[in-house]
Amino acid sequence: MATSRLYELQQVDSAIAAAIAQRAALNDGTAERAAVAAAADRLSAIRGELAAHRARVRDLELAIQSVQDKRARVERDLYSGRIGNPKELTAMQEEATLLARTKSGAEDDMLGILDAVERLEPQEREGAAAVEAAEAALISQVSAFEQASAAIETAIGELNARRAALAAELDEDLLRRYDRLRDRKGGVAIVAVREGICEGCHMTIPERVVRRLEEDPEALGACDGCGRWLYIERRR
Repeated sequence: MATSRLYELQQVDSAIAAAIAQRAALNDGTAERAAVAAAADRLSAIRGELAAHRARVRDLELAIQSVQDKRARVERDLYSGRIGNPKELTAMQEEATLLARTKSGAEDDMLGILDAVERLEPQEREGAAAVEAAEAALISQVSAFEQASAAIETAIGELNARRAALAAELDEDLLRRYDRLRDRKGGVAIVAVREGICEGCHMTIPERVVRRLEEDPEALGACDGCGRWLYIERRR
């Protein structure tokens, strides 16, 4: 019976379309990749800030050591007794005082930077943990996506095989008409009639049309409302 085969073909085509839509809706890990990138960017920023602070600490350590060495030399000369010129002694005392203030200022700067380092180190650990968690979530999602995709591909392959078998049973001209109508009607060319109602547009089908389709399994009737072909399940 042509209409029953057409209706069965329609169910297969609808199932194929639904499977393709389901495949397109799968989460391929895009959101998780974005989360990994965001976490990695944050960690990179924290590490960059830490690296800059640590480099500054090293510079200050060298500067403090240099000032300390210079001050030690000045104080050695100042208290050696070799210098008797009052002006020179005063200048050396002022230099020693200035070096002491410089060293103290550098040490204060270092303390501030060390405080920043101490504040950032836990953030770095948290950031690294966040990257690790985001990467684990991505791996999990990609695995789930691949499994779901494979299952859908298998289902689509089976549906396509069923479609080919059904299409082979239909007249080529009828099949072409069906495909054209399906293209025009949003993927649905033939719909069932349930209790005299078209399932495509929910309009009432005239009784005479229903009787004719019931009596002639080969007849094709179209709904006046939506223009789709109508299928009526034969009474047994």
